[in-house]
Amino acid sequence: MDSNSFLKISEFGRLGKTSRKMLIHYDKINILKPAYTDPSTKYRYYSIQQLKSLAMIKSLQAIGVSLGEIKEKYLNTNMQDYLKNLKKEEIIIEKKLAEIQMAKKILADKLNCLEEIIDLNDEIEFKLKEMPRRYLIYSNIKSKELEDLPPIIFSLEKKNQNRDFLIVGDVAAVKKLSESKNEEILLGIFSKVDKSSEGIENYMFEEGEYLCFYKKGYFLDGENSPIIEDWCRKNAYAAVGETIVIPLLLPFLSIGGSMYQVQIRVKKLP
Repeated sequence: MDSNSFLKISEFGRLGKTSRKMLIHYDKINILKPAYTDPSTKYRYYSIQQLKSLAMIKSLQAIGVSLGEIKEKYLNTNMQDYLKNLKKEEIIIEKKLAEIQMAKKILADKLNCLEEIIDLNDEIEFKLKEMPRRYLIYSNIKSKELEDLPPIIFSLEKKNQNRDFLIVGDVAAVKKLSESKNEEILLGIFSKVDKSSEGIENYMFEEGEYLCFYKKGYFLDGENSPIIEDWCRKNAYAAVGETIVIPLLLPFLSIGGSMYQVQIRVKKLP
C-alpha cells in the first residue's frame, strides 16, 4: 500500500477536528476503523472519504446519540433502515433546535431586562416600546397579592398543554375597568394566541406603542395613577389601555420579588 495516498491519523484528526485519542477509541470499538494500519509500525492511515463518516458520527453524538446506538443503527445496515434512522434523528435535531431557540430567547430577555434596571435609581425612567398583540389567560380574583398567583398558574398551565405561552413577562397582573366602572384585577399568563375558542378566558392587548417603566413595589394601587397621567400630559400622549404589571421574577436574584415592569398602551395626540 502507498501510504502517501492516505492521511496520517494526525492529519485526519486535524481535518476532522477530532483528537488522536478519540480516533483511536473509535478504532478500538469498531465504529470508525482506519482504512489501513501498517502491520509493522501499527500506524493508522485514513482515506479522505472517511471524513464524511467522521462528520456523521460527531453530528449524531452532538444530538445525544450514543456510540453504541450509532454502531447498532448505522453500521452494516441496509439503505432503508439507514434512511429511516436518519429521519428520526432529524426530528430530534428539530426539537433540540427549538429548545435552544427558546433558551436563547429567555437569556436575551433577561439580559435586556438586567441592562435596563442595572443602574435604576429612585427616579422612574419612561420608555416607549412597540409590543405585539398578546392575550392574557387569566382568572378573576379579589386579592391584589401576587402570592395568589402560583395556584392560578398551575391551573392555567394544566389547561394549556401546547405551551404557546410567551416567555417575556409570561406572568402578569392587569387592572381592568369593567362596564360598571368597577376595577377588576386579572392575574394570569401571556399567550401568543387567542384561547377563547377553547373555552378559556383571555384578555387581548392590541399591538402598538406602550409606555414602559420599572418600579420597585406593587403598582396597581390608585395612588400611582398620577405618574402615568403626568407623563402623558407632558409628552402629549393619551393612555388608551389597561395597566399591565409584570413581576420581573429574575432567577436567583431576590430583587426579582420586589421589582415590576409597568406597561400601558398609549397614542400620540394630534
